[in-house]
Amino acid sequence: MRVGVVIGRHPEERFSVHRGYVDALRALDAIPILVPAGGASDREVARDLLFDCAALIVTGGGDLHPAQYGADTEPDAELMETDCVRDDVDVWAVGEFHRAGRPVLGICRGAQTVAVAFGGALVQDLPAAGVTGHWDEARECEPVHEIHVEPGSDASAALAGATTVNSIHHQAIATPGPMLRATAWGPGSEAFGPVIEAVETAGVLGVQWHPERLYFGGDAIHLAPFECLVKRA
Repeated sequence: MRVGVVIGRHPEERFSVHRGYVDALRALDAIPILVPAGGASDREVARDLLFDCAALIVTGGGDLHPAQYGADTEPDAELMETDCVRDDVDVWAVGEFHRAGRPVLGICRGAQTVAVAFGGALVQDLPAAGVTGHWDEARECEPVHEIHVEPGSDASAALAGATTVNSIHHQAIATPGPMLRATAWGPGSEAFGPVIEAVETAGVLGVQWHPERLYFGGDAIHLAPFECLVKRA
């Protein structure tokens, strides 16, 4: 079974993705199809590579441009590695797979993409909103904060009993949009409230943490979200 894995450009001269995505899919006998998005790799390129993929993974990376969810750039927001062509491909691909009834998994930026594709909006910078503790790249393969999940949800299945996750993001989902519901939450602040860590609807799941890195770091329990995706395809 082929699974499309949309990847972005970082640094500018490279398309790249953490190998944990590939390792996780190969552990499940799925074939990862790496789909470059950004620059000259636009929707037409993505369509050619994704046309016979049974499922979609939208990966981590830089920030979605606020224009994708109808917002202006906030003066105190520190946007990172924006790429409007990748934004367009990611949002389009989520919509295409959902309409076709093929499952979608969004991870970190990918979870935010899922929310935007379904009419949601993002917090442009958590530290500027008074929330810290969600960017710990030095411990990318280790759990760094607790997570609370709705019992019986797809997010609960993806966690497979885990109660802590890693965290490498400075943006977050502010509102999931009319078709998604939030099903997991991480630490926030008294003024801000909890940070949304997962959103979902039938066949679509977005998780804010990085299970591919936790799996790569040696914790096999974090193969669970990829297994859920493959089983649905």
